[in-house]
Amino acid sequence: MNGKISNYLLSMGFIPNKIGYKYLVDLIGMGIRGVDILPLSKNGYIVLAKKYDKSASTIEKDIQNAVSAAWLKGDIDTLNNEFGSTIDMKKGKPSNKHFILTAIEKIIYNG
Repeated sequence: MNGKISNYLLSMGFIPNKIGYKYLVDLIGMGIRGVDILPLSKNGYIVLAKKYDKSASTIEKDIQNAVSAAWLKGDIDTLNNEFGSTIDMKKGKPSNKHFILTAIEKIIYNG
């Protein structure tokens, strides 16, 4: 499953050497497997914080940085096609929650 998630993220221009990329793969995988990751600040980030011995706020910020980097350097047309309706017009990208939930849905239903 991680390979499918990685291929999905890489196809949009995510940078695999960003630490948030690894956290995204883990969180999206958890969501696909049916693990309750919401709310992220109370479930998803906490699970990863324990796994990687980091704070939940560090996990959140690293994911934000990975998403931001993709929107700056990735395939903007693909990103807009996949996430257009979830993009926060003030920030120019979706929130972590919207990104993760949309990615889970796209991977599950688009195979």
